[in-house]
Amino acid sequence: MDQETKSLALRKRIQQHFQTESAEQIVENSRRLVGATDPHGFGAISIEPENPILVHPSPKSVPLNAYLASALTGLDEVERSLIIHLSDVVALVCRSVDIDLYEPRKSTDPVHHADVSATEVFITDRKRVVSSDLLIHLCHFPSTGSGEELSFAYESLVPIILIAPGERSVSRMVTGIPSLKIDIRYREPEHLRAMLEERLIEIRPFLEQRKLTIDGFSQNIVGSRIRELRLEAGLSLGDLAKRVGLTEQGLQNIEENVDTISNPGLTVLRWIATALKTTVAELVDPDYAENVIAGIRSTFNERASAIAARFSGISQKDKRALLRRYLHRTLVLLDEEE
Repeated sequence: MDQETKSLALRKRIQQHFQTESAEQIVENSRRLVGATDPHGFGAISIEPENPILVHPSPKSVPLNAYLASALTGLDEVERSLIIHLSDVVALVCRSVDIDLYEPRKSTDPVHHADVSATEVFITDRKRVVSSDLLIHLCHFPSTGSGEELSFAYESLVPIILIAPGERSVSRMVTGIPSLKIDIRYREPEHLRAMLEERLIEIRPFLEQRKLTIDGFSQNIVGSRIRELRLEAGLSLGDLAKRVGLTEQGLQNIEENVDTISNPGLTVLRWIATALKTTVAELVDPDYAENVIAGIRSTFNERASAIAARFSGISQKDKRALLRRYLHRTLVLLDEEE
């Protein structure tokens, strides 16, 4: 049976099917199959016996994640109860605007998760901060831990919301962070709920655009290049870490994670580049080798043209010999500079 015959037969079967069922039966079957609402999030579905099925699209929001920073270590019972209560308020508001909130107290709390090692706490919470779309900081009690989290957010350009009671004095090391910040001063928890919800709705378009942009940076360019050069130099992870001043785990974090997570500072990169006898440009530029080769070719071609013009009367074979000699001298000079 050829394709056209098969198509005609299929069309006839479909016509026969709809001729044997009433409009009401078709609608009922449709409702049974797709349900009263659209399971894929397209919005309301209108099904009427005399009308076609209409699907009304509704835009999907970009999923967002927030990190809740606050004092957790050294709190007395009353202070801890206040932080927990405020955390619950923040979590409730985030849930109402479809933002997934990470609370360290539920994973790395110094009281309830004392068995988690200090290194693991640092790696876990740092990764959560730098991969978040927003950091919300409860500025109620001094905390070195939340100070570190604010530093991580600043280095990764994660927007920050600072929350404090109306009259509470907040460290200028916090309020002076030169990045995108929103200050919320509240009188009562109910006021906090309304103010935070308003701010989150207000900045959501910016957070979504930032997330879509930064997702394009989620590649391991720096780490993979460092590992490649380290192995070429015959250095172990421990050897290079010792020369740079990192732990093996710290260097491993740079080598194995995408750049937006490892996010090594310029000083660290300079130390690594020095230890590997290279430049920071070679570590961070994915097209470094191609750019260098293009530069060499350009310089070489210019020099070759000058030589060819100078010795226009010599043979092609002699021209190539002169160019090889020039290239050899260039390589010798480069070796002497090292």
